[in-house]
Amino acid sequence: MIDLSALSSTPTARAPKATGPRELGQGDFLTLLVTQLKNQDPLNPTNNTEFVAQLAQFSQLEQSAKQAQLLQRSLDAQAASLQFTLLPMVGRTVTVDHALIQLGNGPAPISYALDKNAAAVRVNILDPQGQVIRTLDYRDRPAGQNLTEWDGRNQNGALMPAGIYQYVLTATDALGTSVSARTAGQLTVSGIRMEEGKAKLVAGDLSIDPSAVVELR
Repeated sequence: MIDLSALSSTPTARAPKATGPRELGQGDFLTLLVTQLKNQDPLNPTNNTEFVAQLAQFSQLEQSAKQAQLLQRSLDAQAASLQFTLLPMVGRTVTVDHALIQLGNGPAPISYALDKNAAAVRVNILDPQGQVIRTLDYRDRPAGQNLTEWDGRNQNGALMPAGIYQYVLTATDALGTSVSARTAGQLTVSGIRMEEGKAKLVAGDLSIDPSAVVELR
């Protein structure tokens, strides 16, 4: 299968919340400290040094909580800023270094680059299960960037549903020797989504890391 590490499918369901013991927070620490003072033995009160140490721990806990809040606010502001920066890309076409085809209402473009002239080029289009649904064969393709189209139909002539498909391309020269090819996918950005604190571009049912984009149109 083609590596889609820079892309991810839209999650269909949220993961269940984790259960189990939780960490003690600032309020829990203060409650324990007050309870300890209320229930101490009057004849054997808490040692001053120990009491001061507990207060110091409480102060450190409070400062750590405030620092965590400030850091989270800073991260949220950065994420919102990046999300705003990506908004102009909505509706634009981006090229990614993955062998993908986005099928809509018309023919879908297929982009690839050959290292040298190829006598034969074959494009196998795959469904989401990785099965070949259509094979396209071409003759005498020149070195460099090439662009072709898929009419959206399978081998039996049936029109496939709109969505994003993968493809596998092979090329050979006149002697049957393999020709290296660099595949790409042209996707239309339909929105912006936040995932794990990161702003992602949305195309179909895929989330795209902005770093995976090699060209913007």
